[in-house]
Amino acid sequence: MKEKIAKLYEKYKTDAFVFANKTETFYLSGAQFDGFWILAVKDEIFVLCSKMIENQVKEYFGKKGIHIYIGMPFEKSVYKILKDKNIKNVTADASYMTAEDFFDLSDNLKKLNIKLFRKNGILNDLRIVKTDQEAEYIKESCRIVSKICNIIKKELKPGITEIDVHYRIMELFALNNVKESFTPIVASGSNSANPHHASSNRKIAKNDIVMIDLGCVYKGYCSDLTRTYYLGKINHKFAEIFEIVKKSQDSVIKNIKAGLPFSWADKTARNIISSYGYKDKFIHTTGHGIGIEIHEIPSLSSNAEGVFLQNTAITVEPGIYLEGKFGVRIEDTVIVTENGCEVLTSASY
Repeated sequence: MKEKIAKLYEKYKTDAFVFANKTETFYLSGAQFDGFWILAVKDEIFVLCSKMIENQVKEYFGKKGIHIYIGMPFEKSVYKILKDKNIKNVTADASYMTAEDFFDLSDNLKKLNIKLFRKNGILNDLRIVKTDQEAEYIKESCRIVSKICNIIKKELKPGITEIDVHYRIMELFALNNVKESFTPIVASGSNSANPHHASSNRKIAKNDIVMIDLGCVYKGYCSDLTRTYYLGKINHKFAEIFEIVKKSQDSVIKNIKAGLPFSWADKTARNIISSYGYKDKFIHTTGHGIGIEIHEIPSLSSNAEGVFLQNTAITVEPGIYLEGKFGVRIEDTVIVTENGCEVLTSASY
């Protein structure tokens, strides 16, 4: 944790940092329990918690050279520590704080003329490049979700409902000792034309389309996978759309590498789909970063700034959606390498 925070001081001109969200505290400390803040004051680190999790905090942080501060509310604890240390400014990521916490903290600090600097994405530059350990966790998450998707594929049949499949996915997550990284999407028939359809009581029919989007969390790290299946004799139009989407995805996966702009991925996938006349039917970005959160930087949009770095984990998920008819999306999680990428999800098509 101290090494990560030291890198932040190199970038931000501030005397202290406060981290109030579980995403931030987990990334910095590895602690998977919630309910505490981290306050970094120059070369010292404080963990602020309530009596309710005091024992957990002491057990986890007690031998790591970190100060443990018990007291609520956390805003007043920050106020007291910074006052004692004669600190003049502190930086927080406003995007990871509730408005109430941010303004309470700001109001408390104003009493001492301590400036609260509001920044967004403080940890982004660190989180975008996965360590070898993080990559292993993401790979295992992808292995588990791929195995579950293959089981679901075999069990699909006419007569069961979308919600039946949804709860079967949740059951398989539990049996594999993981939780969902987002609410699974099961969309059949015309529902598949809605990218974020909420699984319903619609019964899957013979010769039906079923789109399944699912992901799990393994040791704090997410996976994301989408497959679109056809039950029965494949419709010519579906086959045509499926091949276009697959070609679009392949164009990115086969050519991506470190150093290429983020925007390259979206433009590459979108150009393929547009060339077949479906430009207006690709209604979301080509993908997103993935890690502790299901959606992280980078966004694979056509106007995204920055370039892919080695060990950046992303999804590649082009899609075509024909309103009132059906949709096709294919999504895989990959890790960008120096000269290409490693595809982590392996569910069959």
